[in-house]
Amino acid sequence: MSQTYISPNPFSAEVTTPPKAYRALRHPAVTPCRPRDEAWLKDELPRPLAMQIEAADKKTLERNTGSFATKQVKATPLAPKFSKKDQVDPKRDDQKEMIEIELTSVIGLGDNGVSWAESLYIDLVDTADIDDFLARTKVYNTKAHRWVTLPRSAKKLDENKLYKPYVEIINLILRWFVLKDCKEGGILREAIDTHVKNLAHQEEYVTIRWSRPDVSVRAEGPYFQVPESKGKINIQVGFSNMSSFMEMKVENRKVSVKDQLLQVGIYVRQIFIQQPNRQFVRVLLLTEKGVRLFHFDRSGVLYTPFIDIHKDPHTFVRLVAGLNSLHEPVLGFDTSIKWKIEEGRKVDGTLTTWRADNRPITYQLCDVDPVVAFRDICGQATQCWSVSDPETGVRYLVKDCWKAVDRISEHIHLKDAQGLPGVVQMVSFEPNRGETKDFREADSISHEDFLNRVSVRVILDSCGNSVENFKSARELLCAFRDAITGHMKLFGKDILHRDISMDTILLGRRAVNLEPRQGDCGLLSGLDMAIKVYRDTKDVSIEWRTPVSRTYLSIGVLSGCPVSPKSTPIPSSTTPAQDHLDDLESFLYIYGHLIYKYNEDGVEFEVPRQISRWKYESAEDGVLLKKVFLNDTGVIFPEISLRWPQECINVLHDFRAFISKQITLKKELSVEPLITRAERYKQLLARIATHYNTVLHLFNDAIESLEAKGPEANNNINTTVSSLTVVLPDPDSPTPQPKFAGKQRLIPQSCLLARAALKRAQEEYPEEVPEAKRGL
Repeated sequence: MSQTYISPNPFSAEVTTPPKAYRALRHPAVTPCRPRDEAWLKDELPRPLAMQIEAADKKTLERNTGSFATKQVKATPLAPKFSKKDQVDPKRDDQKEMIEIELTSVIGLGDNGVSWAESLYIDLVDTADIDDFLARTKVYNTKAHRWVTLPRSAKKLDENKLYKPYVEIINLILRWFVLKDCKEGGILREAIDTHVKNLAHQEEYVTIRWSRPDVSVRAEGPYFQVPESKGKINIQVGFSNMSSFMEMKVENRKVSVKDQLLQVGIYVRQIFIQQPNRQFVRVLLLTEKGVRLFHFDRSGVLYTPFIDIHKDPHTFVRLVAGLNSLHEPVLGFDTSIKWKIEEGRKVDGTLTTWRADNRPITYQLCDVDPVVAFRDICGQATQCWSVSDPETGVRYLVKDCWKAVDRISEHIHLKDAQGLPGVVQMVSFEPNRGETKDFREADSISHEDFLNRVSVRVILDSCGNSVENFKSARELLCAFRDAITGHMKLFGKDILHRDISMDTILLGRRAVNLEPRQGDCGLLSGLDMAIKVYRDTKDVSIEWRTPVSRTYLSIGVLSGCPVSPKSTPIPSSTTPAQDHLDDLESFLYIYGHLIYKYNEDGVEFEVPRQISRWKYESAEDGVLLKKVFLNDTGVIFPEISLRWPQECINVLHDFRAFISKQITLKKELSVEPLITRAERYKQLLARIATHYNTVLHLFNDAIESLEAKGPEANNNINTTVSSLTVVLPDPDSPTPQPKFAGKQRLIPQSCLLARAALKRAQEEYPEEVPEAKRGL
């Protein structure tokens, strides 16, 4: 992807929440790994698998992996943001830095930008009506050709002098052109001075951050809701109910385009988050003399030169009226999703799409918010909605995304996956719901930094929740077994997933008091980053790889990330393409995370820092943390063994050792000469059937053992634990040391048994213990 921005691109030129203190009973004990010379680790299985891979599947896997090894000689680089530590609740300057890294496509328009701005909304606002307004209003002098209430330019002119006159002018324009046909008490558009009002941000975590656009236009209608009240304070306007905003600058400050862009980018990001069906956002930057239009969409940013609002009042009036129109598609809304508003808040909603037989259908929203949300400006913008059929009540999952035009659409992969066990099934789809190029100035779409994106919607057979909502050890093991089987079946259909995360492994749908059908206890979803195994190198997308999360990326994938956001990607000769082993490694990290985070009933515990840091650390540090996790002297908390059946602990041990071996083999290949590396790599991947067999064997073995004990035995974990030596790592060390050299502390057996006493039937948990997470 090109990172050379031609003029006038302004971009051409750690605040974290500290983890809780280490406590002796909550941090790792060193436990011995299983011997490295065991037969299973040599890929020699001691007995037949309970679920053998069929000969036809084995042959298909080996054929496809041969094609993969030959064709996939180049890795798509990760997005630059992964090279930087992800900030937890970042401050404003940190947010600006994040947005600068994210906005890889910033296109400044020249004279054609003026022409484009002049052409916008010309059908909404008639020139004769503007002439009439300018002649009759007291705020514009047609003879002097200026807005008389605005101050003239001066060396000491302060920005504060612009707020009041602009609020007055904007409200006059809104009342004349936008609200003229509205009945009193009808849909509202009102400009409000918000330069001293704290407008709350929303993130995936609880945040106290806020920001202050200078002038915000408060809006009402089926796509807006008032911000949540704080105590007895009713908040007039926020990012959830503004149609647009205006930022003010004075000419004498000479604020750069880059600084303008980053400031408004913070506000635009919040509009996209709090108005989840917004397809694009347009905002104005105003001075005492001119206006600049910024256009944000999922492909990046487009901006115009300054336009003199005194000499060209018609364009200014049209921009103000158009950016705050009562016609929601003009504002950039996807009108297929709309809400019922009561007392200013969303209480219900609908989503209209198409059935498989091309008949329209309007589903009921099960939740007014997306169940999966996107929190950046640019990219795939994947958002998922839980809906129900109005006639049958059956639930479905609607997934919207903006795919890069050179990527295969997810619905193509899902068509090929029809009928596969362990894979979520598609009900219907809309392949082309719009393109970002249609929102932009015509000449700008040929710019080298522009990547067109296409809106795609797929309707999926709604499964259970994320695998994180398991209810028993057996359900967790079955979910992983079936999802991994689904991954294998996809590869047999020429599809490599490449985006395994907590949200893409789903529990199977449960009928009343029934188990999911055999093979669908766990389902794999999220094929928007998948590729065909025979894809040619020339067909690699120019888009950066942007996985759902960095948390579970393999060491190999993280190693291919640039070392800093502004550096060039690692050469493809040293970063082989992501393969099935990388995806299996991601399954391991998810399984390990769940084992550390919960007990077998889904009761949540504090996650050790070594694992929680996977989510936030840079790619470089993420590699180090995962190497520690995979090290031969790996760590298991003593209480983990008390929370889980031994079968689940064995799976973690053995799965980790298997993946560690594959990483070692790949590392050895990376230092070989190129001439021999390709053939050796092909030989490694040729063992694909054995790789899947080995991993599935681990889960099958554990499931059979649990079932042999029966449900009663599964709830009685052995609490006879001898004293264990716990070694406390240095909490300030950036990377935990494998040998945990440091002060040792002996934990008495009585303390461990006291912890084990917390393991009881769910209805007997004391009130202070977190309630178990539940699935559907």
